Amino acid sequence: MKRFLKILTSRSLLFALLAVIQIGGFFFLVWQFSNIGPYTYAIMIILSVLVLVVVFEKDDLNPSYKVMWIIITVILPITGAVMYLLWGDRRLSPKTARIFSQIEQKSAQAIVPQPALFDVLERADTTLSRQAEYLYRNAAAALYCDTDCHYFSSGEAFFECFLAELEKAQRCIFMEYFIIDPGKMWNTTLEVLRRKAAEGVDVRVIWDGFGSLFTLPQDYADTLRKMGIQAEVFNPIRLTSHISQYIFLNHRDHRKICVIDGEVGFTGGLNFADEYINVKRRFGYWKDTAFILRGPAVYALTVTFFKMWSFVHGGMPDYAAYLPSRRYTTDSFVQPFSDTPLDEENVSASAYLNIITRAQRYVYITTPYLVIDYEMQSALSLAAKSGVDVRIVTPGIPDKPYVYLLTQSYYRHLLEAGVRIYEYTPGFLHAKMYVSDDAVAIVGSANMDFRSLYLHFENCCAFYGGKIIGDVRQDIENCFAVGREITLEDVKRTPWIRRLLQIIFRFFAPLM
Repeated sequence: MKRFLKILTSRSLLFALLAVIQIGGFFFLVWQFSNIGPYTYAIMIILSVLVLVVVFEKDDLNPSYKVMWIIITVILPITGAVMYLLWGDRRLSPKTARIFSQIEQKSAQAIVPQPALFDVLERADTTLSRQAEYLYRNAAAALYCDTDCHYFSSGEAFFECFLAELEKAQRCIFMEYFIIDPGKMWNTTLEVLRRKAAEGVDVRVIWDGFGSLFTLPQDYADTLRKMGIQAEVFNPIRLTSHISQYIFLNHRDHRKICVIDGEVGFTGGLNFADEYINVKRRFGYWKDTAFILRGPAVYALTVTFFKMWSFVHGGMPDYAAYLPSRRYTTDSFVQPFSDTPLDEENVSASAYLNIITRAQRYVYITTPYLVIDYEMQSALSLAAKSGVDVRIVTPGIPDKPYVYLLTQSYYRHLLEAGVRIYEYTPGFLHAKMYVSDDAVAIVGSANMDFRSLYLHFENCCAFYGGKIIGDVRQDIENCFAVGREITLEDVKRTPWIRRLLQIIFRFFAPLM
């Protein structure tokens, strides 16, 4: 039954239904053209033009994103407008927009910048300071030092440390994740959360309504509340008479955050399901990454968590009550940042572009999905053509075959520009990592695709200098060692039917 419901509510089925409507509508109009065809055609043209006007008018949309939606609307005049409203528009109801705006303003005020740190970073490296300045100006992301960082190259290593830190909690535990799936990983965690709540620890958990739609029962929040755990679901899937809510369903909470006592924070690419720690094998070995922060930068994760908590639960927290008290001697600057699809700034995409365009020697990237716009593709190509060693690692075993086909459709252009591409042969690579010039790295939740960069709530962390840069680089180089390097000859041997599917999927890249 669960499998049937998963298929029933999937984007793939909805897309297929719209395709059937489009084809059926076309043949119906051909059949009835003499009677109603001209009028219906005129209505479709008017509707398509209205959608095109809306798309053109949006200055905050990436041009490539606009062009793809224009093509979809033009070639699918019957259903293209519906697709855009469901999957492309970032409108909100006035009430929801006002709530999010107030939350963002309050959280931005809660961040206390340290201008002196930007000066120190600028004296060390002007290029890095410009990247940090962008994140501060456009995402209210403060720059921190005195924060201890430790990197985990696997879910197994993360989970061992995570449980140990969870057991130490005395004041609060805040968790925000896209997927929670009962099994060894979550059940073990839940037992600790239950005990800590019974001891009086403030335990709060948020999960995404779509990400966990098929893994948790609808009343699971009530189950946790009976354990003393405060639980909320972001944007649950439900029937409503408000059309704007169906549009908002496209925005998902893809963040991965855990804060303990305001002093310790975990984030990265990991959700809470057994494949992430390889207890369950779904697509070979599941490669993922995470890191732990101890010290002042944890406050940024706390603020990010409370932004979503304020929306799903209501109220505004006393941010100052969660300021970390401990400081550490470290060799790096840390800048956690969050991204929202509801403003006019695509922060994660710009942060990634900053790393690529400012690279002097190398840029190494891992991503589970390579569904990029023209700007990102051009930046990668230009860097490679300029002599920068640009390498990308994608999965060897995909979790979504159609997205895998779309990912591979970008290989030829990138390879011709000099980008080197590897597929992680042990299994599925879910890690999202950037590292460049032994100077800067970003690790977090944002995939290299349209959904993460334009439609999801995400969180990442930029690191400037320090040991963690070397850890990230070494981990990616280990992926090179076990990966299969793709060549132009491999791409040229792609069967014609597979190539045709890639071309078709490219038209619908914003939906993937």
